[in-house]
Amino acid sequence: MNPFLRILALLVFSFITISAQETDTLTWHEPSVSVTKFQGQGWENTGFGRFPHKAEKLVRSAVWNLSKNSAGLGIRFRTDAKTITIRYQVDGRLAMNHMPATGVSGVDLYVKSEEKWLWCRGGYQFKDTIQYHFTMNGLPKKVYEYQVLLPLYNTVKNLKIGIPDGHIFEFIAPRKEKPIVVYGTSIAQGGCASRPGMAWTNILSRKMDYPIINLGFSGNGRLETEVIDLLTEIDASVYILDCLPNLSPHGESAKEDIQKRIQKSVTTLFKKRPHALILLVEHAGYSDGLVDSKRKNTYETLNSWTKETYEELKKTGFNNLYLLTKEEIGLTNDAFVDGTHPTDLGMQQYAEAYANRLLDIMNK
Repeated sequence: MNPFLRILALLVFSFITISAQETDTLTWHEPSVSVTKFQGQGWENTGFGRFPHKAEKLVRSAVWNLSKNSAGLGIRFRTDAKTITIRYQVDGRLAMNHMPATGVSGVDLYVKSEEKWLWCRGGYQFKDTIQYHFTMNGLPKKVYEYQVLLPLYNTVKNLKIGIPDGHIFEFIAPRKEKPIVVYGTSIAQGGCASRPGMAWTNILSRKMDYPIINLGFSGNGRLETEVIDLLTEIDASVYILDCLPNLSPHGESAKEDIQKRIQKSVTTLFKKRPHALILLVEHAGYSDGLVDSKRKNTYETLNSWTKETYEELKKTGFNNLYLLTKEEIGLTNDAFVDGTHPTDLGMQQYAEAYANRLLDIMNK
C-alpha cells in the first residue's frame, strides 16, 4: 500500500475509535442520593460532611466549616466495568502553596484484588467541574470492589460516578466493625499528602483493613468539650486523641489548661464508652527542632505534660488508656514539607507507628 494511503487509513481508524469512545453513553450514579452513610462517617445523612447537622450549633464555626471537608470519607461500590468516570465540584480553592490540588481537591480510586487494595491511576482535569477517568485494562473480567477516597481539604458537591451502560454497579454499605475514631489537627486531616490515599488515616485503614473515622481539623484540634461529646456518640473500638500540635505551651496557665483538657477528654470518653480503648499521642516534633531551640522546646514541653497526665490517669484506674510516644512515631528529617506537616514519607511513617501500637493494644 502506498505509504501516504497507509498513514491516511491509520488516521481515519484512530478518529473512528476515538469518536466511538467519546460517544459511549454512561449511567451516572449519585452516592448522595443512594447512600445514607459513607465509609469513614460516624453519623448518617450528613452528605459529604463529617459531623451531623446539629453540630453547627454546638461547635465553633471554624470547626464546623472544616467538618464539611471530606477528609477520610470514602465511597464503596462493586462493578464489572473496566472504565470509571468521577465528576464533582468543590467549594474551596483547589490547591495550597505547600499541598497540591490532587491532595486538597482530588480523589483516589482503589480496587480490591486478591485481598489487596491496588491504586488505580486516573487522568484528571481541575476545572469548575473536576473530572477523573480511570481505565483498568489489566484486571480479569469480573465484579470488583472499589473505594473512592474523597478530597482532604475541600467540600464536595454534586459527585457522580459514571459507568458505561450495561455494566453491573452497586453501592456497598459501610463496614460494621466498631471504628477507630481519630480526633486531631491538620496532620490527621491529611496535610500535606499528595493525594487522599496518602493521608495517614487512609494508609492505616488499608494496612489494618479496618474502618477509621477522620475527625482532624486543621488548626482546630484542641480537645474541646463540644467535640469530645460528639465523639461519645460513636460506638468506637478506639479513640485516638492527637491534638498536641494545636495546643500551645506558652502562657502562665498553659500547663494547667492543657492537662485539664486531656483529663476531661479521657474522663468523658470513659464515662460514656467504658469498654473503648483510648490512645493519647505525643507531639511528633518538628524537623527543624535540632536547629531551632524554641520549636524544640514547644514539643518537648507538650510531651512532658502529656506523659505526666497520662501517668496520673493510669494511677487512678484508667486501665484502657495508652500512649504513643514521639520516639515510637519516629518521623525522620526528610518526612516533612514545611517542618511541621508530613510528606507522603512522613504519612507512611505515622501510619506504621499507629499500626504497630494499635495492633498491640487491640489484641490484648
